[in-house]
Amino acid sequence: MKRIETNGITCLEILREGEAWYCGTDYASGDLYEAEEIYAETGTVRPNRLIFVHHPDGAVYEPALLEAGQYFGRPVFVAEKIYILLVDFRKKLIQILECDTATVEVRNTIEQPLTSVKDCYNLRLAGDPLMITRQGAEGGFEIIYPAYRAYETEANEAFLYREGERLYFSVWYEDPDYREEVIVRDIATGEVVERLRGSVFITPSGEGWVLG
Repeated sequence: MKRIETNGITCLEILREGEAWYCGTDYASGDLYEAEEIYAETGTVRPNRLIFVHHPDGAVYEPALLEAGQYFGRPVFVAEKIYILLVDFRKKLIQILECDTATVEVRNTIEQPLTSVKDCYNLRLAGDPLMITRQGAEGGFEIIYPAYRAYETEANEAFLYREGERLYFSVWYEDPDYREEVIVRDIATGEVVERLRGSVFITPSGEGWVLG
């Protein structure tokens, strides 16, 4: 057994396509949208911590320490870099931080106004290429960055990942028995180009497997 000092963070997730890297957070104020609600009600929010753990040596890195009113979303691994979603409620900004895995140095790369989204419900990063996406409680799917696009989606349809010009979604039905499908949409039009029976499992290398 190896002891990994995380200062209280007790759960890690693998970063897909970055098999040597794991991430963890303390969810100090819940998920990102819950932190947004707390900030709207109180004018402040306790920030969360984000750590990266490298395998196999177990080295722990904490890319940035936030201040009250700021909050991390879940990072993604794209082209040997880790990208981190950061929302600064005080400045009303959505930011993307880039962490070079060779040096573990972090820099601010992209900023979007927080007013570009209705709220932070299911606001997250996706790749490859790098995108900011949102799937709000009101339905539909949006790409916020690099270019805004909005799509109508079915009930119970959830975005999985992008592959070239195709967007992959998972949807479930009870008609009357429970079943799942994979819906593939064209990124330019949002139209459904393929339906696959079953569910998707995404491997650590980023490859999608359709199970069913």
